Amino acid sequence: METLQLNVKKRKEHGKSDARRLRKDGFLPAVLYGGENNIPLIINAREFAKILETMRGTNVLLNIKFEGETKNGCIAIIKDLQRHPLRKGIIHADLMEVSMDREIKIKVKVTLLGTPIGVKEKAGVLTQQMREIRLSCLPTNIPKEITIDVSNLDVGNTIHIRDILPGEGVTMLETPDATVVSVNIPKVEEVKEEVAVEAAPAEVPAEAPAEEKAVPVEEKKKEK
Repeated sequence: METLQLNVKKRKEHGKSDARRLRKDGFLPAVLYGGENNIPLIINAREFAKILETMRGTNVLLNIKFEGETKNGCIAIIKDLQRHPLRKGIIHADLMEVSMDREIKIKVKVTLLGTPIGVKEKAGVLTQQMREIRLSCLPTNIPKEITIDVSNLDVGNTIHIRDILPGEGVTMLETPDATVVSVNIPKVEEVKEEVAVEAAPAEVPAEAPAEEKAVPVEEKKKEK
């Protein structure tokens, strides 16, 4: 596996204001871990972006060269990238010094190939439960990605970690029974129709019979 050279400077000033100034000037604050001491760095943001655009992306071996120093640099990997919550641009990088004869733990992205039979012919839905897989290997054996052919997956089929054959010298660190990808029929929720219940008409109380007015005795005599 080839390495890509990354020129860096040691950063003497610290703090948020200094980091903002660096970004404004086209640089990226970073830290190199794994050596005797953690080393704050300054990286050219454009140069670093070009490295990330290569086929290996973040799983690349970096040949670190310290600007202004005659001593040899070191080999490192990208441990973590911090991005702006809104603009999504990289605002900080963590690098890890590695030894070429010692295995390292790393995450590698999962790439799916093809369209499942269960999706094309039976209206199934493809669900990818894992987009990265943790593995252990020597720096020279870091795979670019884990590719999985899902063309033959039918409805109800699942691919687990145990079904994936890692490359030579690569050990999977995930649980063997962990699901990576599956095809299923989407569940359709039954919607119960609400039956409108007609309100019973309110009972109207019957009118009380009109009371017969009392007729004076004298008026009765006159009528006769």
